[in-house]
Amino acid sequence: MNRATKDQPRAVARFLPVTNAAHRGMVTFELAIGLLAACLATALLGWGIGLVGLQARCTESAGQIARQLGRDDEQAAAQARGRVPDGAAVQVIEAATEVTVLVSVERSWGAFGPVTIQGRAATPTEGR
Repeated sequence: MNRATKDQPRAVARFLPVTNAAHRGMVTFELAIGLLAACLATALLGWGIGLVGLQARCTESAGQIARQLGRDDEQAAAQARGRVPDGAAVQVIEAATEVTVLVSVERSWGAFGPVTIQGRAATPTEGR
C-alpha cells in the first residue's frame, strides 16, 4: 500500500514514497562518490600536515648547522648535516659577520608536486 488511493486524503498521499526504477541505486552511487572525495581530502590534508612537519625539520636543521658554523665548529656542523631530511640540499653562505644556511628538499605525492620546502637560518659569527 505504497500509493495513495482515492480514499486517502491528498495531504497523506504527498508523503507516501513513490518507487521509480530509474532512481534505484542513486543513493549508493552518491554515497560512494562522497566517500571517495572524503578519503582524498583526508589524504591531501595528511600530506599537507606532513609538509608542515618537513618544513619545521628543515628550519631546525638549518638553525643547528648555522649555529655550529658560527662557532667555527666544523665537526658539530658535519653531525648536524647528517640529520637533515632525506634528499635535502644544504647551501651555506658565509659573510664577514654572518653565516646563513638554507636547507631545501622537494617532495611530491603522485600528481601533486613537486613541492619545494625550505628552511633558512642565519647566525652571527663568533670570534673570527
